[in-house]
Amino acid sequence: MPELILNEEQVNLVHQAKGTIFVRDTNGHVVGRIEPELTPEMIAELKRRARSPGPWYSGAQVQATLRGLQEEWDRTGGFDLNRMKELLAEMDAADPGHMREERP
Repeated sequence: MPELILNEEQVNLVHQAKGTIFVRDTNGHVVGRIEPELTPEMIAELKRRARSPGPWYSGAQVQATLRGLQEEWDRTGGFDLNRMKELLAEMDAADPGHMREERP
């Protein structure tokens, strides 16, 4: 079975990672990934997060909001944090439920 040997810096990165590490080739294409080992502490944190009241957003809701922000960025040539907050408020006023989802 083929295997890759990591250098010391790469090993340290793997041990310090809090989530998935994507392994890429020199062109940036993902060729694999390394999943973290779930420790009891990580499991407890995941359970704590699962009990939180939300709000919860679907991937489609987040993508729609990001698309809207990107369209405005492209149209105007950019904006600052205050303008971003204004845009998000405008999006919410136009469709109050667009970023709200009841948790299943």
